Amino acid sequence: MGIEKEIHELIIAYLRGDISTEEQVVLREWLARDRRHGELLEELKSKDVLRRDAVIYASFDTAGRWKRLRQEMNKVPRKKSRVLLRWVAVAAVFAVAVLTGVFYWQAYDSPGVEVAESVRILPGSSHAVLITESGKQVSLLGMKDTTLVFAGNERVELSEGGRLKYHQTTVSTIPEWHTLKIPRGGEFQITLDDGTEVWLNSDTELRYPSHFVGTERRVQLTGEAYFKVAPNEEAPFIVDTRGMDVKVLGTSFNLSVYPDEKVCHATLEKGRIQVNDKENGKRVVLSPGEQAVLSGEMLEVRTVNTRLYSSWIKGRFSFASEDLEGVMRTLSRWYNVEYVFSNVSMKDKRFTGTIPKYTEITQALKMIEMTSDVQFKIRGTTIIIQ
Repeated sequence: MGIEKEIHELIIAYLRGDISTEEQVVLREWLARDRRHGELLEELKSKDVLRRDAVIYASFDTAGRWKRLRQEMNKVPRKKSRVLLRWVAVAAVFAVAVLTGVFYWQAYDSPGVEVAESVRILPGSSHAVLITESGKQVSLLGMKDTTLVFAGNERVELSEGGRLKYHQTTVSTIPEWHTLKIPRGGEFQITLDDGTEVWLNSDTELRYPSHFVGTERRVQLTGEAYFKVAPNEEAPFIVDTRGMDVKVLGTSFNLSVYPDEKVCHATLEKGRIQVNDKENGKRVVLSPGEQAVLSGEMLEVRTVNTRLYSSWIKGRFSFASEDLEGVMRTLSRWYNVEYVFSNVSMKDKRFTGTIPKYTEITQALKMIEMTSDVQFKIRGTTIIIQ
């Protein structure tokens, strides 16, 4: 039988230790299908294998090996499975190691990112500034297990995990509008008063009412957010952004509308959403696994791997043939750094892989260096790409 593309990603999450409960169920089902699957996973869990073979596998055509692996597993008899298993490990280890960042850098010498100064550039963390309608600003950095009181005696809780949570209230029929601003190098989670959960990425701003009233639930977004919308057929949920708005009843989707990106996109995981092009009046309705892309005056729908666009809420950045400039924009927001291309031809270099979010930037850059001919230098908080 063949190996599904998603299984590669589940193996990655398992080896990194951040696999979700739902993902564990899918992985267990795959392991139960064939004894060789379990043997392969045990092989990949071996640190010695990763250390010993990492350099050798660096020259592999990984995509080609996986394609050949699918063909071989469909036709090779079981008596040859152990020989095949070793070939599987050889084809897989480098792919998994590159994608997860589980190389053990201390175990062998490898060319690394040149750092001019001993400055550690750490990953982002939970951080937000809450701005009330009156202009009052409250930094939520480090705040946990706290209750905030606003105008009209409305109360908002910060959980032990630091998530901001609003509660349904009938205190006032006229809600106060709040803005949650996530700085570069930050991320945050919020639960709106209708139960809708929102994950906010770096350099993002969400404007919303302290409680919803009327026949719609409307919020405004700049940047990137993942929404898990609470169902309410009586009041559709609408995300208003530059260029387009997204209308939903109850669903899970990712929305990216950064001002410095050439395109905006809405990616649907569950449910159904309607995406409206404000400029040209075009509307499209998405089904799970589809993405609406707005580029200039063009609104189109394409089928995508949704995991690539929501992995950031699960502790990793995923890229599929992303140009290096796009990768650097993502990393610069998260690590709050600047970047410059001393070799402009590198802007169009393509990178495919998964980078753990909560690691120092040098490790993230090393992973990119291992899979291409690009080199990085760090000068203070500026990354030079050459």
